[in-house]
Amino acid sequence: MKRFFDPEGLLWKPLGYIGELFVLSLLWGICSILLVTAGPATAALYDTVVHVLRRREDDLFPRFFRTFRAELKGGCLSALFWLALLAALYGSFRILIGLPDPRFGMIAWVYGPVLLLLLLSVLCWVFPLLSRFTFGFADLNRTALRLALGNILRSLAAALLTVLGAALCWLYTTPIIFVPGIVALLWSFLMEPVFAKYEK
Repeated sequence: MKRFFDPEGLLWKPLGYIGELFVLSLLWGICSILLVTAGPATAALYDTVVHVLRRREDDLFPRFFRTFRAELKGGCLSALFWLALLAALYGSFRILIGLPDPRFGMIAWVYGPVLLLLLLSVLCWVFPLLSRFTFGFADLNRTALRLALGNILRSLAAALLTVLGAALCWLYTTPIIFVPGIVALLWSFLMEPVFAKYEK
């Protein structure tokens, strides 16, 4: 019976891990309500997943809020840039679809998802990079582009995970209480081996 209540036991350790993912997803959701703060919230989520859930180097709440505050300016600026870029892309393809010549609509339906996936594969690197390294705005996005192209399979996998997570949250709503944490955790398995080369 004593082993049953042991916090390091087979039952409580996984439950604690799931609870931390739930709390992190909730924190991310609350901090992303303004949409423009989704950037620093994502940087804080990724950083906390790596340093708290995977490495057990820190406590969850202090780590999350410390990173969120530290990346507030750069994260908001990057979020604004990427929101504007994705909105412009969406608007362009909506215009193409609405043109009378069906060939333009076909171009939008064929190339739109491909271009969106490539942009998302770059975007997936932006906020994890922001959480781990010090960059100016231009250098951050340039480095994200280089890493995305240099690690294209990892980048596409991260983008597909993001699309799948967003689709689950959009269709069913309830998964938003755990999906962001799981997506960030899966991102970390894709990105940390790349970051480790540069940290050395």
